[in-house]
Amino acid sequence: MAFQQAPVRNVNITSAFWSQMQRCSREKTIPAIIKAQKSLKHWYCLTWKEGHEVQPHPFWDSDIYKIVEAACYFLMKEKDDGLMAIVEEAVDMVRAAQHPDGYINSYYTVLGINKRWTNLRDMHELYCLGHLTEACVAYETLTNSGRLLEPVLKALRHVDSVFGSEPGKKRGYPGHQEIEIGLLRLYELCGEPMLLKLAKYFISERGQRDDKGEMYFDHEARARGGDPYDHFGGEMKAWFEYPRDYSYNQSDRPLTEATEVKGHAVRAMYYYIAATDLVRLTGDNEVKAALDRMWADMTERKLYITGGIGAMRQWEGFGAKYVLGDTEESGTCYAETCACFALILWCQRMLQIDLNVKYADVMEIGLYNGFLGAVGLDGGSFYYQNPLRTFSGHPKERSTWFEVACCPPNVAKLLGSMGSLIYSFKDNLVAIHLYIESEITVPGTDVIVAQMTRMPWTGDVLISVKGSTALALRIPTWADEYSSSVQGEVKDGYLYIPQSKDAEVKLSFTLKPRKVYPNPAMEKDQICITRGPLVYCIEDVDNEVDIDHVGLLDDSVSDGEPINIAGVSGVVPVRATGRELVRGESRLYAWQPWRYGDKKSLLYVPYFLRANRGGKGGMTVWARRLDAS
Repeated sequence: MAFQQAPVRNVNITSAFWSQMQRCSREKTIPAIIKAQKSLKHWYCLTWKEGHEVQPHPFWDSDIYKIVEAACYFLMKEKDDGLMAIVEEAVDMVRAAQHPDGYINSYYTVLGINKRWTNLRDMHELYCLGHLTEACVAYETLTNSGRLLEPVLKALRHVDSVFGSEPGKKRGYPGHQEIEIGLLRLYELCGEPMLLKLAKYFISERGQRDDKGEMYFDHEARARGGDPYDHFGGEMKAWFEYPRDYSYNQSDRPLTEATEVKGHAVRAMYYYIAATDLVRLTGDNEVKAALDRMWADMTERKLYITGGIGAMRQWEGFGAKYVLGDTEESGTCYAETCACFALILWCQRMLQIDLNVKYADVMEIGLYNGFLGAVGLDGGSFYYQNPLRTFSGHPKERSTWFEVACCPPNVAKLLGSMGSLIYSFKDNLVAIHLYIESEITVPGTDVIVAQMTRMPWTGDVLISVKGSTALALRIPTWADEYSSSVQGEVKDGYLYIPQSKDAEVKLSFTLKPRKVYPNPAMEKDQICITRGPLVYCIEDVDNEVDIDHVGLLDDSVSDGEPINIAGVSGVVPVRATGRELVRGESRLYAWQPWRYGDKKSLLYVPYFLRANRGGKGGMTVWARRLDAS
């Protein structure tokens, strides 16, 4: 039996650290997103009719649906009549926007309904509908009213009437995966068999070729009078220019034949999330074997130390193995916020079918680093990309909004639902994946499991159980040593504590600064500093050195005294020693090697806190490794 996710309603997060992040998202991020959508008129695109003077962006529907989903998660924990009214306003717009046969999409409603379903490859009809379906799951979990379930099921029945392997149907699938996730989530909520059948079709049909070796997207392009080799042509050509390479959307071959992660990172992660859910629901071992290959390739060759993924700016996705640059300017460090968001959810799904520390480790790294720093501590500014290095004189400020605004709502979605990341459960067993002060009431029982901890700043955790259950407690691989007051068996990085009534377990993990070195294949002789789940960086605002030209001595590093940074209290910095490059003549090449000057004390702070305090903009995670002598 697979593990079940902890329902959002059943988890209370009491951590001072994470409560602050959630409160900021609830009070600032969600209102900021809604304000931006309404001020730019994006919010109202569902109400527009054919021939409207402003054409909606193909993605705008999804932005509305995602913020509705995020709002519902927060409303599950705290009543807010004003926010609930906005959610109901969006539901009213969806109901009014639906065509008689069930179709919903503002772009083609305005452009002309006769053009719908003619460009699955480049447009986002199924993608938007997937986000509507996920919003439906959250809304109906909150209200159980059926107000959104009714139009969404009607829309999905329309999709099922158009697509599938049955005679007379289109053999198409989405250019941007997402509907597959929504279908399987809604299937688990309401049990409608059509949803599972349609999701399985979309997942298994992707990448199939005909007798001539051609894809559905090739036939589709010709049918609308286009050229299959003009990728992102026609309506979307103003936004994108890509060669014909179907690995961009993972449709170059079926998933079961794939050997490495390729293409657009967000598309890939959404694909794998849905495929993992499919494995859990159907037991498809061939798909599971493919997912294991994808996981190994990504984590062993294409994953940033921050948990970011997708190095290549040109296609917002994966590049060759070990090509993991540091800067946005290089074109080899994109690390989109949405990609890290989706990676975290893929880890969550993999933990449901295979309780292994390797998935929880990556989930934690992504959560604290690649994801968390994407939103400013003001709650209303965001990063789309998350490079590991920025230069002095060129500060990389967060933006309040984007033309393609996929990232801000995803930040709110994850922070609103993150209780489901901490715990999972099955058969009198509760697994703890993240050490975040909180408690869970296990559904259908009187069991309450609580954690007291100051993670990520200290490594001590007190776990108490009211009722009777066994525990599976993650042992993070960043901890050299740990101790437990209760003995148990360790399997795949989890400490299994036998079932007992009203138990108490004291855990202590070594939490100290550590130096990390890159694989030689990355061809950079550098050092990064981590502490527990946190990746650290140096910023010019803290250091009287030229951040652009500093090297780190391969010597001891130590904790600094706790400080407050931009409203986050108790931050533990790291002290290290480096040298600043003594620059001579400004020439491209020199007859003598450049040299480093006297030793300098360096202050490192967590990467997620970067760019919140001004400064000249200089920041780096990796620093050149210098001999300690």
